[in-house]
Order: sequence, then C-alpha cells, then structure tokens
Amino acid sequence: MIIADASVLIALAKTGRLGLLMELYGEVAVGPRVKAEVVEGGKKIHAPEVSLIEAAFEAKWMLEVTPTSGERRLSRRILKGSRLHEGEAEAIALASSRGAIVLLDDKEARLMAEATAVRYMGTAGVLLEAFFRGKLDFGGLEAAINELSRVIWLSPDVVGEILRRGREAGR
Repeated sequence: MIIADASVLIALAKTGRLGLLMELYGEVAVGPRVKAEVVEGGKKIHAPEVSLIEAAFEAKWMLEVTPTSGERRLSRRILKGSRLHEGEAEAIALASSRGAIVLLDDKEARLMAEATAVRYMGTAGVLLEAFFRGKLDFGGLEAAINELSRVIWLSPDVVGEILRRGREAGR
C-alpha cells in the first residue's frame, strides 16, 4: 500500500494514467482531506477526471483511511510548523505512522516528509517506476513525462534525469 496526496492523483488522472497506481502498488490509501480535495473539489470545478478517481474508489483499489488520533496529532504538528495544506500534512502523517511511501509533488511537502523520515516519491517518479517495472516502454515514458509537464511544472533537471535513467536502463 502507498499513501497519496491530491496532486499526484489529479496529475495522473489528467494524463489518463491513474491506473498505473493500481498496477504498481495494488492499493492506494488517502485520508479524508485528500479524498475531499480530489472528489468534492473536482466536482465543484467540473473536472472531467474526477470520474476516474471515483471509479478507483468504487473498484476498491483506492481506499479512504481514517487517521488515528496519533496521526491527527502529527498532522496538526506538521501544519503548525509549515505552510502545507491539510491534505499534504495528513498524507505525511499517515505514511509516517504506517511506514508507507507517500506520493507528493509539492516541494515543501517533500522537505517535510524528509524531515519526518518519511519516504516519498513524486508523479514523475511513479512514471519512472512504471517504466522500470515494464508498464511503460521508453516511448511511453517520454510521452507520459511530456504530458505530465503540461499538467504540472517539472524542472528541466527532473525531466532530463528521468529520461536519462530510462535510457540507461535500455528498455
């Protein structure tokens, strides 16, 4: 199981690659704040990709998990000491307590995950992992990274590193 923040779910849904999460990790857990952000928030702005996220919940490979009291306390501490959104803090707290990797794109959220010894990965990292596990060929990785860069900002260094690592793997 892996814990996801909203940004990764939204980006993968917008690029038509949300299903990679199920293929790679089996189950994806989100807290109630992230679910509200992607589902209710997506409906408010009439985002067409919200139907893909709802379908993942209906298929039960995306699960809403209820934070424990300890996870809620950690989330509040993270919020006090940062400028993170509630969903990001909740995702980091869930991953910390459950020993899971958290999927995050926000730079400050990644720094907070690092500071709390939580392993993290971004959307581009998910695409690279899909390539390494044979879910994408190199052309598919290139296309996915190009599409992702139209949805979220990716530094040229990140794009170059992802494609370099893919080329070096020789697939």
